[in-house]
Amino acid sequence: MGEQTKLISAKEVLKLTGYKSRTTLWRRVRAGDFPKPIALSAHSTRWRREEIDAWIEDLPEVEYQSGEAAN
Repeated sequence: MGEQTKLISAKEVLKLTGYKSRTTLWRRVRAGDFPKPIALSAHSTRWRREEIDAWIEDLPEVEYQSGEAAN
């Protein structure tokens, strides 16, 4: 890890991503659709903030045609 690496908790990841539950978060990790956390101990995991930020940046943008309502 580099000097600037910030480690964040699942609670912080949920806030950043808008996911509502840890179950959803872990499903995405297991499916390979989300960055894997690192283990600090047997009962403590954290995510690298820059990996979460990069994942968010890589999400596709939604384009709306005129006349379409946003859901």
